[in-house]
Amino acid sequence: MQGDLVKLQALEPEDYKLFAECLRPSKVSALALGTQDFLSIEEIEKNIKLGNTRYATVLTHENEKIGFISWQSQKYEGNYLLGGVIVDQSKWDQGYGAEASLLILEFLFHAKNAHRVQFINAAYNKRTVGFLIKNKVKIEGILRDHLFLDGEYHDAVISSILRDEYYTDDSDFSQDTIPRNEKNQIRKELYEYLEEQWKEENLVKK
Repeated sequence: MQGDLVKLQALEPEDYKLFAECLRPSKVSALALGTQDFLSIEEIEKNIKLGNTRYATVLTHENEKIGFISWQSQKYEGNYLLGGVIVDQSKWDQGYGAEASLLILEFLFHAKNAHRVQFINAAYNKRTVGFLIKNKVKIEGILRDHLFLDGEYHDAVISSILRDEYYTDDSDFSQDTIPRNEKNQIRKELYEYLEEQWKEENLVKK
């Protein structure tokens, strides 16, 4: 999948090193995950393989790997929790993370038949909260004292977008794998053929 700024691809073995940078105590991990930890590459690889969270690497069109996007199946089918991080701080505030999130939303709703996609973001993260507001994501509530950072607890924002909201939003930019007019045309030809075949079979019976 690709947009105007970034493209997404499956994780490769060499990506785990960059992934480890997301978890180390830093501004990146504080904003993206709300948690900070030191994990070896082996631990990260094992956690990803055994867990139910799927990941994609975010790349520029010059094939520079700059971050990750994640989606996790929730209790009920068709429900997902979405997350993401742009590791390279020089790429912040340029639309890379926002477009990666929009690409995964398109994938989940348009290819995985998602019904609800949920976000949980630190209330102090101006970028992600701004993304939620700009893209008309429904803010459902506040998780009080959900995160711990800098010696104190912080609230988190829980929000979601439903399938019908995604498709009625004027900003929806989903691209069909098979063009809609092509699908409609072959469907029309098929049913015309079947109708003619049905008429011929009935005439033979009479």
